[in-house]
Amino acid sequence: MREPNCVGALIRDHRNRVFAQRRTPTRRVLPGTWDIVGGHLDPGETPEQGLARELEEETGWRLRRIEARIADWEWEWDGFVRRELDYLIEVDGDLSAPRLAPFEHDAYAWVGFGDLELMMEGRTDGDRRLRDLVAKAVRMRLTPRLRLEPIGPEHVEDLWRLHRDEAVARWYGYPWTREDAERYASRRAELWEAKGVDKWMAYDRAGGELVGRGGLSWDDELEGLEVGWTVRPDLWGRGYATEIGRAGLALAFDDLGADEVVAFTDPDNRRSVAVMERLGMADRREVLYKGEPTVLYTLPRKRAAALLHPSGDPATSADG
Repeated sequence: MREPNCVGALIRDHRNRVFAQRRTPTRRVLPGTWDIVGGHLDPGETPEQGLARELEEETGWRLRRIEARIADWEWEWDGFVRRELDYLIEVDGDLSAPRLAPFEHDAYAWVGFGDLELMMEGRTDGDRRLRDLVAKAVRMRLTPRLRLEPIGPEHVEDLWRLHRDEAVARWYGYPWTREDAERYASRRAELWEAKGVDKWMAYDRAGGELVGRGGLSWDDELEGLEVGWTVRPDLWGRGYATEIGRAGLALAFDDLGADEVVAFTDPDNRRSVAVMERLGMADRREVLYKGEPTVLYTLPRKRAAALLHPSGDPATSADG
């Protein structure tokens, strides 16, 4: 694979919207299109050095922290192939007042759940990869210990690793094959696009190690939003399921304006029931779900507000 020669920065505000800027009509490459902060590496620069330089040149902000590298991809323009590394970062500076680079960018926007198609404006080549990268960053969440990434084909190996464990497989009927993981990852990616919400993979923020999966998704049978979690058995008892669940609830009530979220599990799954109760879910019912006895818990919006934001300020939620 060729050496990287471009970097990009995915910068989010307190609402998890991604910063984008419009290239001027006079630019040689992709004129008039929306882009993220970034550019070419200078000779001798590391990607991290180039990222910090491009950030300050294009916005006036300064690099505080690189959270994670979330894309490594190639694209071509006018016969020249570029390998780009893109990073989720935190910055220092006034996010309401970027200093756009003269003659390079003429407008900026914060792209959220409902604005993703802005990234296709002016894209005569129809290439959706940058749009999908911004979508991934918009849909990601950070908790105190976890980075939660929307599940897609790149997560097949981790899904297989998680679900072939016998302790996990007990609650799903059988250990997954790699083909099971491929089908699941593909379906999750489709549902993120179709429904605007689905499950995350969970990674440790400090070291990047796989923790599990979970979060929010739309359940057709229940006709509502469902929150769930699956954690590596060697990490059970450390509060990760509760952390994933709380992030899913924050997404439901803070971002999507949901009226209610449900959670369900096998009646014998005492660990999962305990997580639901720690999350403040009430109204326990015994139901049949897909023909199987199931414990169902419900959390209405009014109760969720007090649980997620005891200070009354949504900015203090677990997805910050």
